[in-house]
Amino acid sequence: MNREVFKLNIGGKELKVEFRNLAEQASGDVLVQYGETMVLATAVMSNYEREEIDFFPLTVDYEERYYAAGRILGSRYIRRESRPSDEAILTSRFIDRAIRPRFPKHLKREVQVVVTCLSWDRENDPDIIGCLAASLALSVSNIPWSGPIAVLRVGKNGEDFILNPTYQEREKNDLDLAIAGLESRLAKIAAGEGDDKILINMIEMEGNEVEEDTVLKAMDFAKPILEKLCDFQEEIVKKVGKEKIKIEESPKDLELEKEIKDFLGDRLEKTLYQENKASRMGKENKFSSSSSFPRSGNSMDEVNALKEELIYYIQGKYPAKRGGEDLSSSSSSATARVFEEEMERLVHENIIKRDKRPDARKIFS
Repeated sequence: MNREVFKLNIGGKELKVEFRNLAEQASGDVLVQYGETMVLATAVMSNYEREEIDFFPLTVDYEERYYAAGRILGSRYIRRESRPSDEAILTSRFIDRAIRPRFPKHLKREVQVVVTCLSWDRENDPDIIGCLAASLALSVSNIPWSGPIAVLRVGKNGEDFILNPTYQEREKNDLDLAIAGLESRLAKIAAGEGDDKILINMIEMEGNEVEEDTVLKAMDFAKPILEKLCDFQEEIVKKVGKEKIKIEESPKDLELEKEIKDFLGDRLEKTLYQENKASRMGKENKFSSSSSFPRSGNSMDEVNALKEELIYYIQGKYPAKRGGEDLSSSSSSATARVFEEEMERLVHENIIKRDKRPDARKIFS
């Protein structure tokens, strides 16, 4: 890839995006600079599926470097940075929360996103820039990802909102809101009569007794700039983006799903939603009347026991070998997947339709 540079003015400062092919083996890499703070983001994906797991193996790592702040370590035995700081861990989680929901639900390949802070100007927080860089690295790569996402910070001091405030301004602010969003048709549906294009998918906020109306106004203030950032990234993707890898979802076994749902019946719902706290907590070393699986500790222990009982039942019903096909691992992973989907459906349905939570707490205080 030839060197490509893109620029956009955000909040009176220049956002500079540069592609220099610094990480040749990565699926996507990008340098992003805002003010004098610069980060390098890389994204890679494995070529192999991990069928034995029931979660998406995404790793997001934010790397701090002493030299980013102009600090060079003296003569010591250990010359490299040690474990990540609390700030670095929180920044990694911040980026993870924003990008994770945009991956395909059935993706089981390992994906790693690494954001390295190369320069820090003591004014602009690398977390916002790092999240933008992660979005761009994924968007231009061949990794299946439904981006891009835009992210920015909104502060409020007195009556005025401040876009991407500096550290000094944030110390005086009553509101510190980090917000991520993307262009989606669902935004217009959620807005009702409005013509909203931005769907908010992550917020992180700190405030000094800020009213809800103020937070909503801050979000409305941010949406036009988020839309501008999304359009900016879309233009970049059209110019330098790679074709996405198509990963086919494994066909569902309808016979197996029916068998699982027939086995569960209403047992899963009864286990999740027990009548009182005492029955939810249960007694240790208590056994179910229908199996030898222990039902102890709390309701989630009982849910896990029911899951184990279901897997044991399905493995007995569908032996490891059927014809020439090995079904031992595939049936277990499919069983776990259907069980999790059914539990998710029950939780969502009870909250939306009945205002009922598994922990018996109120939806609205």
